[in-house]
Amino acid sequence: MSEVRTFLRDHRIGLGVVTAALVVVGGAAVADSPGTSTTVAAVVDGRTIDVLVDGEEQRVRLLNVAAPDECLADDAAAFLTERLPAGTEVDLEYDEERHDDAGNVLAGVLEEGSLVNEEVARAGLGVAVVEEPNRRFHDAVLTAQRAAEVEGLGLYSEDVECTVPAQVSAYGEQVSELEGAVGAGTTRELDRWATEAAAAAATGAALAELLDGDDAALPLLAYTGEHWTLHEDVEEWTARVVEIEETVATERAAEEERIEREKAERRAAEEAEREAEEAARTKEAARSERELERAARAQETGPGGGSASFESCTAARNAGAAPVHAGQAGYGSHLDRDGVGCE
Repeated sequence: MSEVRTFLRDHRIGLGVVTAALVVVGGAAVADSPGTSTTVAAVVDGRTIDVLVDGEEQRVRLLNVAAPDECLADDAAAFLTERLPAGTEVDLEYDEERHDDAGNVLAGVLEEGSLVNEEVARAGLGVAVVEEPNRRFHDAVLTAQRAAEVEGLGLYSEDVECTVPAQVSAYGEQVSELEGAVGAGTTRELDRWATEAAAAAATGAALAELLDGDDAALPLLAYTGEHWTLHEDVEEWTARVVEIEETVATERAAEEERIEREKAERRAAEEAEREAEEAARTKEAARSERELERAARAQETGPGGGSASFESCTAARNAGAAPVHAGQAGYGSHLDRDGVGCE
């Protein structure tokens, strides 16, 4: 029980202080009210214990406090187990109705004058509830609950993954990180961001559905104070997810357009290169044809009638006339040294 007592000391719920403070709770005297002294037999869950009264075991539910049955349920049970180990002597204080429909005893449980119902809420492991017509301990439990909210304990902690504030905070971080990453990118990057945005949208939808649930029951019962803006926060983050999705779609379209433009430019460049090569081949063929024609004219003119020779061996070869022998059309002494040119 050392950890629980340390918690009580650190949060100024020392046993002596609480004893004095709980002389009146909800307008009814606690210390002076008729009650039952008994011994704890076992802790059942975060708000239920079994006690021994005249040798018989009775089940007691802590009045005006609701404990979690999912998130932090084990922590609440552990807290109560350490606070009220088997054999602990306690006093039970009652309100108008002493039993619930299941026959469990409804009571404020005091250990050395400290209201354990209140301590559970002060640790952030319980929430104040009115159980008509029983309201006796409600105000004290609610005050403890508000203190736990301010300090971010238990159900109000953003460091405990299962709490609603932690889930909303994580959603906000998820959206913020995605906002910082999204921009111009490759199609692969944009597709990844689109997938992440869809996942964020799904998270937002799930949180919105959760927050639209019954706020008269846990977990939402814990967050009904006016200062809570969980619903508004989720709506804001969800609106930003929509903006992210629009940005990704716009950038995706721009990237696709850029890719198509590059393809068109590449095709145009390839076509221009092909046309240039074709023009070069046509030009060379025309030049070769001219060489042949000139060579033919020279041959027709004959010796002494003037001659026309190839300008070079390259021209002769392109014209298909190499080698060129002396006396043939297109022969010239500049093409060889032994009577056979362009061998």
